[in-house]
Amino acid sequence: MTAPRTAFVLEYALGHATHANNLKHAVASGDAGDASPVYFDLPFDADFGRWAKVPPFRSNWTLRASLAAWLALRRNIRQNKRGFDAALFHTQITAQFAHGFMRGTPSVVSLDATPIQMDALGSWYNHKPDSPAVETFKKRLTTRTFHAARRLVSWSQWAKDSLVADYGVAADKVVVIPPGIDLSRWDFGASRRAKSAGEPLNLLFVGADFERKGGDTLLAAWYALPDEFRNHARLHIVTKQKPILTGSIQNISIYTDIVPNDSRLLELFAKADLFVFPTRADCLPLAVMEAMAAGLPIITTAVAALPEAVIDGENGLIVPVGDEIKLRNAMESLLSDDSLRLAMSSAARTGAMERFDARKNYRLLVETVEGVAAT
Repeated sequence: MTAPRTAFVLEYALGHATHANNLKHAVASGDAGDASPVYFDLPFDADFGRWAKVPPFRSNWTLRASLAAWLALRRNIRQNKRGFDAALFHTQITAQFAHGFMRGTPSVVSLDATPIQMDALGSWYNHKPDSPAVETFKKRLTTRTFHAARRLVSWSQWAKDSLVADYGVAADKVVVIPPGIDLSRWDFGASRRAKSAGEPLNLLFVGADFERKGGDTLLAAWYALPDEFRNHARLHIVTKQKPILTGSIQNISIYTDIVPNDSRLLELFAKADLFVFPTRADCLPLAVMEAMAAGLPIITTAVAALPEAVIDGENGLIVPVGDEIKLRNAMESLLSDDSLRLAMSSAARTGAMERFDARKNYRLLVETVEGVAAT
């Protein structure tokens, strides 16, 4: 049986780039089924041509990505004189102008969050809602996109709930498939052990957008720790721009040149004892999945879908957004209790194996696309 010729239209912005690369790796390795892929990559900073510099496209990523995707699909079909058996659009912003294409080509739209959910988090993503009239138009357009797809894939139950409640999508049309992590690459479980007396504990924070990810809250909590903890711990911060420190640099290491899947990042995860991620705005961040795969207890917030990954008291601790005192207390709790920390470490790895296995999840994703191709 000939593998279905499948268009993979992929947004390359923020964590979606890592997701797209992981998906491509799974497809290329044969772990994700038999699709014959044709990739259409949409980097956020790409130069799509003169039209992309014209208002309103210049200032609106959704419009740029949607039109660029539609033009690329049309060009490919004309050049090859053949269409596609199926298509995957990730995320919905790549499909807003593809309703006609989707009527003729069975399509799946996958997403980490709905526009309504992103609007709620918007200020931290430099996103401002438009006028009521424009917002009404955008919702109608997005609703049409969701209903034009044969199937929808959400990264979380949180996103699925919004699709059903806010956009009138039938619950049985939506399947929850989180992104996947290469579990073998992040398997450092053998090195997780109780530290000997005097051996420092390593805390790790990873977040390019330092303030949105709660890095400033982490620093405030770190400086509020009693000396007995700070003197025997090391804080490792991976971010994009060096933050302003209001206290001593002692026992703090800052890395601003590490990129996703960098070998140095893997080394930091391998040596870490605790992942601290007090984010203000996120959906289901890949960094948390990587921390779980690495067998790290996680301290984070109850933002968006994070409570679906980090179960308070089981594989980590949940603290209120911006609460440096509660964060300090959570850090103290895990720094001072080896048995609790190691139990949460084991639970984190188990949770990653159950929910975020790349081989399983990307196979399910491609099977979902192949399934609509057969309808």
